[in-house]
Amino acid sequence: MDGIDLRKFQTVEEEKDKIKNIMGKILSGREGYEAIIETKKEEKRCEKCNWLFEGGEKFCPECGTQAKKE
Repeated sequence: MDGIDLRKFQTVEEEKDKIKNIMGKILSGREGYEAIIETKKEEKRCEKCNWLFEGGEKFCPECGTQAKKE
């Protein structure tokens, strides 16, 4: 199946609003409906024990492994 990739429109604010309006009209069938575009938030975890980091930890509080810089 061949489709249109809309990810390139999600970075520019003006294009982002256009896509929201178009998707809202497609989903609801009426003007003015605003679709909410969710963004995925990456979780940073320890490689050794899989501990979920909450902020700017340099070392894992569970096993003491140094956190990877990204």
